[in-house]
Amino acid sequence: MGTELWLLTEEGIRRWDGELLQGTPFPDRSVTAGLVAEDTVAIIVDEQEVWVRMRGAWAREATSKVALYSLAQSRDGRLLVGMADAQLAWLEDRALHPVKSFQSVPERRLWDTPYGAPPELRSLAVGVDGTIYANVHVGWIVRSLDNGTTWRSLRNGLDRDVHQVATHPTDPKTVFAATAEGFHISHDRGDTFLRRPEGMPYLYQRSTACFPDRDVYLTSTAKHNGGAGARLYRSEDEGIRWERVRGLPETLNRNINTHQVLVSPAGHSALVASDTDLYATDDYGKTWHLVRKDLPTVNAILAI
Repeated sequence: MGTELWLLTEEGIRRWDGELLQGTPFPDRSVTAGLVAEDTVAIIVDEQEVWVRMRGAWAREATSKVALYSLAQSRDGRLLVGMADAQLAWLEDRALHPVKSFQSVPERRLWDTPYGAPPELRSLAVGVDGTIYANVHVGWIVRSLDNGTTWRSLRNGLDRDVHQVATHPTDPKTVFAATAEGFHISHDRGDTFLRRPEGMPYLYQRSTACFPDRDVYLTSTAKHNGGAGARLYRSEDEGIRWERVRGLPETLNRNINTHQVLVSPAGHSALVASDTDLYATDDYGKTWHLVRKDLPTVNAILAI
């Protein structure tokens, strides 16, 4: 991919060769999500702490009693943290500060999970124009057009059970999502979504991504949330038609989960993590090959 790659695993940060990243203050702890922004790297450790590396030095910036799930950076450089109980917080002055306007979204009373747990902020995404999208699991997507000052729930055409929201790498109006009922895409910043499930035997999805220099989309599917029959598909026409990729096992052991797909900023390359194995492509996702196996469970992949 032409850049340094970090694997965020259940046993610390691993380099491309599978060896532990040296010099971290949390060498063998679980790292579940991360963010790269210019000269700053932010990660979530044990779902309880936010660590930031700036100019080569690590600092623990916040600790939470509530589980932490996702990270994003707003256009003005502030860090957003998605949390359990469908909470959203700014990371400022080494503390997490709730986004009060997000807590007052009218649809919040409709948010829940089918298994009885509180809803969670599973993923965050920021468009090239600075639009912020927060994926509520379970409760659609919530959007801010004004850098986090006000928020609006996006429901038109969108399945309620969203597992990942993602933004197009260059088009500010395009946002898309992997849901329990298939792939959804919008070309008006989420005002309306189209559901495009054709060509897949299963609709349940956990992860999705788009290549930056060509509109090729990737999405994972499975029979259900347990991950049985997990597969990866690609589309060259924004999801109108999907084809199964080549080179992966007939069925993967577990879901390709939220945060487990990384598309190279340079273009045609991508990585996919499935449990303890890592696969790569160099042809916009048509064919894949195994590059690492028997790793600690890989939760996310970062290009540094």
